[in-house]
Order: sequence, then structure tokens, then C-alpha cells
Amino acid sequence: MMMSMKSDQKRDVRERFSKVRIKKAAIVTFLFLLLSSIFIAIGYNKLSGTNAEILTFYVLYVVPFLIYLYFIKKYDLSSVAIFDGALSDLRQVWFFVPLIIMTFGVVWVTILVFNTISPELAEWYFDWLNSAELFDVGPDTSLLQYGLIFFVVAVFAPLVEEIIFRGIMVERFGAKYGYKSAVFFSSFLFGVLHMDVIGAFVFGLVLSILYLRTRSLLLPFLVHAANNGAVMPLIFFDESFNVDSWEKIDPYLENIWIGVLLFVSSFGWLIWFLKDNWKIVHEAEPFPLKTNEDIDDIDR
Repeated sequence: MMMSMKSDQKRDVRERFSKVRIKKAAIVTFLFLLLSSIFIAIGYNKLSGTNAEILTFYVLYVVPFLIYLYFIKKYDLSSVAIFDGALSDLRQVWFFVPLIIMTFGVVWVTILVFNTISPELAEWYFDWLNSAELFDVGPDTSLLQYGLIFFVVAVFAPLVEEIIFRGIMVERFGAKYGYKSAVFFSSFLFGVLHMDVIGAFVFGLVLSILYLRTRSLLLPFLVHAANNGAVMPLIFFDESFNVDSWEKIDPYLENIWIGVLLFVSSFGWLIWFLKDNWKIVHEAEPFPLKTNEDIDDIDR
């Protein structure tokens, strides 16, 4: 009986996601970005360095999460129901490993391709990637700051991004255009909002399929959190790992075989994954938009 109630609650949340009003969501997003920019600008005037960076990240993720909680409460739904999943699915959290390898492989091969076209283009791309230093950590960074950074990057960001990209977007665009288009579109947007567009697109593609297979955000969230958590040591302890030499493009050009190996092995895994799971995208039935009146009402 309890399992049935949880399943019904999760279905209700998914169905409500499929009825989010696109125009209204776009307006709310615009206002959120505008107000966030103002708030962050004020914060940067009052704070500096790591504290300002932490503030920025928390504003960007706390506000959408509060909107989600308001949305859920408005329709008398459970905020955690969409994360209800089978324990057997958790065995696939290890998927974050090939996804991390793929991220490095894609970046490496992109550098090699750009270098073949133009060394200046490869340098520009590499410098652009290096410019995205998320947090300025060092000897003066406190344990509290480390904790706040870890939580927002490894827990809070994956939580909010999964709700938006795999939950709301996949269900909403799935209801309107079908799950196949929804998976590609949500993954494309996810990729555009990250530095490594191709790697993030593939990452979003895999997590979208996991969501449709499990009908839960639990496994996608855990894979996402594990992925982000695994790279945190590179942010916190970059000096200990002696990565200074890798902050220049030369090692990537001198060790082509490593980049190619990472790329080929990770995409071999991706082909296996898609071959085994892509049918789910075709077979899954999205929530229907029953009538033209329903469609008009939802999009208003």
C-alpha cells in the first residue's frame, strides 16, 4: 500500500512537470536572472574573493529551488516523491566514471582537432576553458568555505539541475513533442550552459535516459553528484596534484595518445549504453496533452 502511494505521488509530480506553462516559466526565468544579477552585483560590492564566488553560486541555485518548493506546495505534492527510486538502480552510480573520462577525452580531442585547423584556435579554446576557474581557493580558505563550496557544487547544483533539466524539461517537452525531442533539447540546453558543450550534452543525454528508465531523479542526481564530487579534489588541492604543467596546452599536444585513448574508451561505453537503453526513449509514453484547449491553457 505504501509503495503504491509513493508511486502515485511520483506520477503526480511528473504529470505536473509535464504541464508547466512554458511562457510563464520563461518570464520567471528572465526575472530570476535579472534579480540575481542585481543581487550578485550588490554582493560583490560588499564581499570579495571566495565569499563573493560562494554567494554567486548559492543565489543561482537557492532561488530556483525555492521556486520548485513553492510550485510543489501549490499543488499539494511531495517535494521528495520524484526522487523515490529502487535501491537496485543505485548499482549504476558508477556511470559517473566513464562520463568523467568522456569529459576529459572530448576536451582533449577538441584541442587536437582545433590545433590541426589552427594552433591559434587551439590556444584560444584552451585559454577559454582555463578562464572558468569557479572558486579562488588557497591557504587562506577556511574549512567553512571549503564545506560551502563542496555542498553547492557536489550536492545542491546537481539537485537543482536534475529537477530542471531531467525533471521539468524532459516531461514538459516530452508531453508536447515526444520524449526523443525532449531528451535532445534538454541535453542541448544543459550543454550550452556548461563550458564543455559536447561533453555536457552527452552527460545530459545519459542522465535523461536514466531518468526515463527509472522514472525517478534519484539515480541521475547521484551520478551527477558523484561526477561533481569526484572533481572537487582538483579544485581544492590543485597544488598537491602538481597540475601546473597541465595548465599549458603543450602537454596535451605532446601526449596525443592519452586523449585519443580516453575518447575512444569512453565513447565505446557510450555506444554500449545507448544500444542497451535507447529503446526506452522510443517506448516511453509521455503524459498526453489531451485537447487543444489543454495545450492553449498550458502554454498561456
